[in-house]
Amino acid sequence: MNLPMEQGHYGSAPQQWLADFQVDRPLQMEIYAIARILDGLEIGKMTCLDIGMPNPVGSLYLRRLGGYWSSVCPTPEQCRSASAILEEDVLQAGPGGELPFDDKQFDVVVIARGCLTGDPDRDIALVQECHRVLKTPGSLLVSCDYRKRLNLAGLLVRRTGQIQNPGYNERQLFDLLKTGFDVLGVRTYCRFWVQLVRLILDAPGRGKGRAASVLYWIASQLDALLFLTKGYQAIAHGSRKGWRVRQPLGARHGMHISESVLHRSRR
Repeated sequence: MNLPMEQGHYGSAPQQWLADFQVDRPLQMEIYAIARILDGLEIGKMTCLDIGMPNPVGSLYLRRLGGYWSSVCPTPEQCRSASAILEEDVLQAGPGGELPFDDKQFDVVVIARGCLTGDPDRDIALVQECHRVLKTPGSLLVSCDYRKRLNLAGLLVRRTGQIQNPGYNERQLFDLLKTGFDVLGVRTYCRFWVQLVRLILDAPGRGKGRAASVLYWIASQLDALLFLTKGYQAIAHGSRKGWRVRQPLGARHGMHISESVLHRSRR
């Protein structure tokens, strides 16, 4: 994967943000995975929103794909940094993930990795907000940590004391999105060695200088041998439909499922 990252592509982006993006291979992988889906949507004339991008240079790269973009960040500090780099107003999301936009305003919404917390109530509230601001049919892209049966990379760095988001697997992503979206696909990326390097570098006191770039390059070469395995990050693509809460069988008639079965058997 090669992303064009010469400084000229990013206008007035501060040196540190650009340098961080150049080193952060997992974020580059995330942007590339998002870009692959957006390329298929032909977003040239679409209105698009990215939510919670950890590095504003990622938002800049998405803008180079076409469309008319807006960005939302979770904190005032991130909003100020993103506004300076994007040279446009960046609004702050509400404490419960509320989005400061009108209903059915966007064709595409992108949720960056880190926005889903693993808390079912908070995550479904964010998904519902995305559903509210999306047109029909609109596209929702959700990037998140992927829940693996055996998180070997996580086990190896457990002693660092890092708190890891448990993530979502395919079934859990479907359950999260099914109330308001048809899930069109889930892809994974960021395999074992890159994930291991990321967890090590994210530990307190670790730097992200030139050595980090070398480590990520070596890790990506090793991961090329693991092409048949699933990655540690995922991106889900959903198409907006009507928001409908799915009730258990019989619930709409005010009876328990066992009572519903008995009721039908007596008819």
